[in-house]
Amino acid sequence: MSAKLIHIESPTFDDVYIQFHRLIYHIAYKLTKDAHLSEDIVQETFMKAYRKWDTLIDFRKIQSWLSSIANRTAIDFIRKESKRREDLVDDQEAYDSPFIASSTRMVETEMELHFFEEEIAEGIEQLPATQQEVLRLKVIHGLSDKEIAQKLGLNPSTVKTRYHRARKQLNLLIKKSA
Repeated sequence: MSAKLIHIESPTFDDVYIQFHRLIYHIAYKLTKDAHLSEDIVQETFMKAYRKWDTLIDFRKIQSWLSSIANRTAIDFIRKESKRREDLVDDQEAYDSPFIASSTRMVETEMELHFFEEEIAEGIEQLPATQQEVLRLKVIHGLSDKEIAQKLGLNPSTVKTRYHRARKQLNLLIKKSA
């Protein structure tokens, strides 16, 4: 993933495009599994972002802002594509086909999972730095409490406490946003 534009107070739109177009393409491709459709989604995402550029207040949140636009744009494209395919198939066959119903549920489940992952990532960013550090080392890197304690120069019980508090606070943040 791209580095964040934390130190740039007001980046140009070109800078943002250069830095994040690959991320947006990856998000689109992950949802659509179609290279050409993903390119269209990238273009549409940046067009929407450009139109709303003046509404962005905190430039440190550009990545999550663009990701959110890309997700919604991809969903819109998937819905349009799904609708177009349904129009090509006889209505009765569409209702009788378990494959169409199953694939639709799979896409919806995958999109929900992606949104939930994004929500967790945004929640982690809101935690205190000490809790973020312990949570990432334990969950993402798979380190034990003892390994984290050694790495950070902490007592293992302090690591356990920070991890417990981080999970509890993250859970509250996610429930609050739901």
